[in-house]
Amino acid sequence: MIFMSGHTTRDKILEVSIRLFNQQGVQNVRLQQIADMAGISIGNLAYHFYDKKKILTDIALGIDEAFSQATAGWKDIHQLIDLDNHLSHQYYLLNTYAFYFLDIVDIKRFYPEIYRGRKEQTNQFIEHLTAWLERSVESRLFLPPQRPGQYADLSKMIWFISAFWMSKKRIYQDEEDFEFGFKKMIWQQLEPFFTPEGKSEFDILIAPGLFY
Repeated sequence: MIFMSGHTTRDKILEVSIRLFNQQGVQNVRLQQIADMAGISIGNLAYHFYDKKKILTDIALGIDEAFSQATAGWKDIHQLIDLDNHLSHQYYLLNTYAFYFLDIVDIKRFYPEIYRGRKEQTNQFIEHLTAWLERSVESRLFLPPQRPGQYADLSKMIWFISAFWMSKKRIYQDEEDFEFGFKKMIWQQLEPFFTPEGKSEFDILIAPGLFY
């Protein structure tokens, strides 16, 4: 679920909250700020959400739905260009819900139920990516693993890049195209494992947009 502006007061509150959380961090945002930016009274805000935890919980439900749909999409990835498109969508979600990754320590400390959902999303991401890599061995895009668990470890590395990419963006604050950089970094992790067929597909369909 990507919250759309203007549908209902509740939707507006959630969208404004996401924007403020992304800009200032979850712990630094006050209910009065949310009400002011949404153009409503604090009483109207309280009618819909009695505290910030309720707002964050509802946002987390939407995030969980969005990432669950993205995770389910792994089954529809058959070619490398499909993966490239999937990475673009993954970056869109990372950028839309940046606070969910930037504020993970605060979320774990103050909102443990939401953190548990985040942890489950992590496990699903690693599990589905590992399964996709193993299927891609059968379709001759990737080499067989050289040792047990190699593709599970590779999946964890790619998760690590995804989970902390927004932190990199916040730290460097440069003009780099961060979607381009995000996808380039992940493809560089995958490239050493291509078969000749996979390398050929990559060189024709993906590399021209990343390296040239």
